[in-house]
Amino acid sequence: MLLNSIDWPAYIKVMEQLLNVPLDEPRRQELEVQLTRMEKLAEPLMDFPLPERQEVAGIYKL
Repeated sequence: MLLNSIDWPAYIKVMEQLLNVPLDEPRRQELEVQLTRMEKLAEPLMDFPLPERQEVAGIYKL
């Protein structure tokens, strides 16, 4: 379970203002449902332990 769960209704309202995309209440509610689903789907990935020093991709220069 994520300890830092996001307040999706507040996030949606802020994004509406920043992106200047007004939403009606049914769309806000559906967006909250979808974001909550994505949060749940991401939990196993976020919980996966990574080593302290992860190999980085190579740097290519022209």
